[in-house]
Amino acid sequence: MDQGDRIKVGVVDDHDLMVAGVRALLSTHNSPARFVAGADSVTGLLRTPRDFDVVLLDVRLHDGSHAEENVRLLETRGVPVLLHADKGHREATPVLLRSGAHGLVWKNDPAIHLLRAIVAVARGERWLPPEGHHPVGLTQREQEVLCLYVTGMKYAETAASLDPPVSVESVKTYLSRIRKRYADAGRPASTRMELRQRALEDGLLPPE
Repeated sequence: MDQGDRIKVGVVDDHDLMVAGVRALLSTHNSPARFVAGADSVTGLLRTPRDFDVVLLDVRLHDGSHAEENVRLLETRGVPVLLHADKGHREATPVLLRSGAHGLVWKNDPAIHLLRAIVAVARGERWLPPEGHHPVGLTQREQEVLCLYVTGMKYAETAASLDPPVSVESVKTYLSRIRKRYADAGRPASTRMELRQRALEDGLLPPE
């Protein structure tokens, strides 16, 4: 594969070993991508006079920056973002849903998953982890209803606690939509306990 035809990848991670690992992976002769630059912050990467087709962004950096703002900074430069996170990081999937990032890959996934994810994002496609749960895009109001209902509130209590309050029938309609979204994603949520588990998985509730 010609060097000029390969996908140009930038890496933002404050662990040198992770950056070195990605660089080594992309340096193999049959890699569809090549490492262009790495930095421990988004601002640091953007200071490099390089062009990128994809940026691999660690969701959790130690410079005090917020993942969603980091995605916005890169996306405004026209660079699609592939999030990178430890599988146990509960906030990773909500960041993917809220930020407009193009995909998420787990750090402990096989290397081939990362390569496939880079190729998909470079093509303008979205990439979801092959294993684990698929994120569900709930509206802000649906999230509010879900978080109230799974605390044990009855329909009427949930309806009255919303701002502005809604009818009991509206709460039932919201919950029906929420359950369908999860069911369509292959994540059953027919009971209150299952709904609570889905909310925990998606970072809508604090870890127990």
